Amino acid sequence: MSKYYMLLLLTSALWGGNFVASKLLVAHASPLSLTFIRWTIAVLFLFPIVLKKERSVRLQKQSIVPLIAMGLSGVVLFNVFMFQALRYTSADHVGLISTLNPIAIALVAYAVYRDKLTIRQWLAMVLSLIGVLIVMTHGQLHRLSDINVGDIWMVAAVIIWGVYSACAKAVMKSYSPLAATFWSGVFGVIGLLPFLSSFSIHDVNFSFVLALLYTSVGATVLAMFLWNVGVKQVGATTAGMFLNFNPLFTALFAYILLGEMFTAPQWIGSFITIAGVILFTKK
Repeated sequence: MSKYYMLLLLTSALWGGNFVASKLLVAHASPLSLTFIRWTIAVLFLFPIVLKKERSVRLQKQSIVPLIAMGLSGVVLFNVFMFQALRYTSADHVGLISTLNPIAIALVAYAVYRDKLTIRQWLAMVLSLIGVLIVMTHGQLHRLSDINVGDIWMVAAVIIWGVYSACAKAVMKSYSPLAATFWSGVFGVIGLLPFLSSFSIHDVNFSFVLALLYTSVGATVLAMFLWNVGVKQVGATTAGMFLNFNPLFTALFAYILLGEMFTAPQWIGSFITIAGVILFTKK
């Protein structure tokens, strides 16, 4: 069992490093360009994997609309918003705000599917929000009007992820996570084609290529594969707890590669946020 825990820890590290690699990328290309290239590469790598595991990549008619919705929300809007956020704010801020994903998923499910939320979960949401606000304001909550616009973009991305997950709930009845990721990627790339003329890339170097391959293959294809293996072996609940390591890996990699550092109030806010998410997801 311990080897599967290590796989899930590696998955968390891959996802945590994604924001650091993406921070390096935004200096060289626009959010639309990066989203298109990242997911074109990811789709090309996913195709043979899905074909081998599923023995078919046939598109089911009844799933076309929710898959298109997944592509436009989780592939296009989420990634564009995330890259836009990283143009203005730090990778560790983006990594921490992304921990609110389970809360966004639950809120959208509550609005769309009327899924129930307990009093504990509502309180946990408030706790996590307070933690995020402490990080955003560097511990000076009275300066809410001075919040970095990049942090706001990432909060919007988290909300979009909740919408994506609501769409995925309908799709997962007919598709595996890998197949759903592949097809949402396909529709996302198609959705970006009308904007090709506005794409911009400059000063391409080895670091740019390496970071792009990391986000496309490592943080998308490989991480998804390892996550599915981990969930199958230890269960979704146990696997989900490893997601709480994501912002810690982001902070570590951001410190080593970007020189970003949290202040003492931001570390306190981080732990409050993570504690709120753990409280929220606890069964």
